[in-house]
Parts: sequence; structure tokens; C-alpha cells
Amino acid sequence: LTVFSGLTGVGKTTFLSQLSLDFAHQGVSTLWGSFEIANARLGSTLLSQYFSLTTKKSPDELCSLFGPFADRFELLPFYFLKYHGTVDVDSLIDAMEHAAYVFDCKLFILDNLQFMTSGQ
Repeated sequence: LTVFSGLTGVGKTTFLSQLSLDFAHQGVSTLWGSFEIANARLGSTLLSQYFSLTTKKSPDELCSLFGPFADRFELLPFYFLKYHGTVDVDSLIDAMEHAAYVFDCKLFILDNLQFMTSGQ
């Protein structure tokens, strides 16, 4: 278990998304649970970072190469929790156990636990 902590805006999510890309690129199945950022936005960030990582080009150049590149990105072993905001801890653990069993997830990233527990 590793916990990353820091002030808002210092780059925790950016770092974790880059780390997860590095692992997924090596074939490590990864489960993302972001309780603050919607999965579509997180996926967009990951796609942009993956483009820069693998092509060494700026994200601005992604549009012209989007189709084939998105097909490659889609093959990465990423899985996303559908939770957003407050989540019951037991439900979260059940979902993580399911991902470990069904998808063989080895890396679990839970981003922004304060949002997960804010209503409890």
C-alpha cells in the first residue's frame, strides 16, 4: 500500500496516471477509481499522456493520428470503477476483489479518498 498526499494542484493525479500508463504499457492490469474526476475525463488525460509517451510528440498532434492510436490505447489493460463521489467502503472492496479475480488486476489506484468518504 502506497499513499500519495499533497496539496490540491501539485500533480498527484497526473503522476499516478503516468505511473499507471507505464505499468499498463508493460501489461500490468490496472484498476482506476477516481472519486473526483469522471472516467471520460480521466481516459482523455491517459490517452493524451500515452500519445506523448509513445510517440514523443505533443498532445496537439493527436488529432491527425487519433484513429489508429486510439485503437492501440484501447488494448491497454485498463479498467475503471464506475463510482463517483461518496462510496461505501465494503462495495469498493468488493469491486476491487472482483477486478482482481476477473481481470487479474495487480495495480489499484484510488484517487482522492476525501471525495469517496465525504458523505459518510
